[in-house]
Amino acid sequence: MHHDIQKDSFLPTEALGIFIIVLISLLSKGLGTLFPLIGSLLFAILIGVILQNATRLPSSFNPGIQFTLKTLLKVAIVFLGVGLSLYDILHIGQRALWVIFLSVSVGITVTYFIGKWLRIDKRLSLLIGIGTSICGATAISAVKGIIGAKENETAYALSTIVFFNLIAFITYPIIGYLLHMSELSFGIWAGTAVHDTSSAIAVGYAFGDEAGEVATTVKLARTLFLIPVMFCLPFILRTRKEGESQYKKVFPWFIFLFLGMSLLHTFGLIPVAIESILEISSKFMIIMVMAAVGLQVRIKDITQLGFKPLLTGLIASITCAFISLFLIL
Repeated sequence: MHHDIQKDSFLPTEALGIFIIVLISLLSKGLGTLFPLIGSLLFAILIGVILQNATRLPSSFNPGIQFTLKTLLKVAIVFLGVGLSLYDILHIGQRALWVIFLSVSVGITVTYFIGKWLRIDKRLSLLIGIGTSICGATAISAVKGIIGAKENETAYALSTIVFFNLIAFITYPIIGYLLHMSELSFGIWAGTAVHDTSSAIAVGYAFGDEAGEVATTVKLARTLFLIPVMFCLPFILRTRKEGESQYKKVFPWFIFLFLGMSLLHTFGLIPVAIESILEISSKFMIIMVMAAVGLQVRIKDITQLGFKPLLTGLIASITCAFISLFLIL
């Protein structure tokens, strides 16, 4: 990303876009604190969507939006590594890891073939499948460049994830109570089946404190599956000669930094104060990324995609929920 200087201005071209994104993010963070079940990420997307579709945004915002989506996202993912300890992942036990592995694998596979059956673009099917099965909006934003997804496809996949996250808030705790699930079992279920990290944690805590802690640990472990998926995607797309992915260009180099952060955290080599700052920064950057995504959502483009991707998302959500629940009970 070249930080070109605007004519007659000492500010880089990204400044205006980043400024509006920071404002949206601060507002979203405040609203997310007031309404935790909705969460800052959802508010950021919604405010971005409303601004994009209710007003005419000047083109001078675009460089900042692109910088946030491409560069800032990678920095946020690297910083997220400080919250992942290898000991935490081992602590949740073999049972939870198997549930994660099977629900992620089957979820992506089923979504891919359902999308093929419904004749949906392969990239959109992959986005919905990866977002549903791994970590929602973060996963979609991370892999969209690798698979060469269009912005309207990304927007639709994100909208699908957000929609089913809202449904999860209402249905999961009710099902948990009806099935008399223990907090441990419910926490594993929420961590393996609810899409976004913030949503999975919120659903867990809605059931109980222990469920919330378990959901958090399981969800962080599940997020690691983004790494092998991101490694495999360029090979798959290159092999099939689709999307002209240009492996060297799209290779997710920042994953090595992400793993490095996780290892440093595991061995306690990062001071607690610095870890705290990095975690807070990464979470705010993710809100910024979601605001930038919202600012690129054009309702007109989404309506052109039709109802089939939404049906694919529904099947993907039910598949993930059912498989993990079946393996836990």
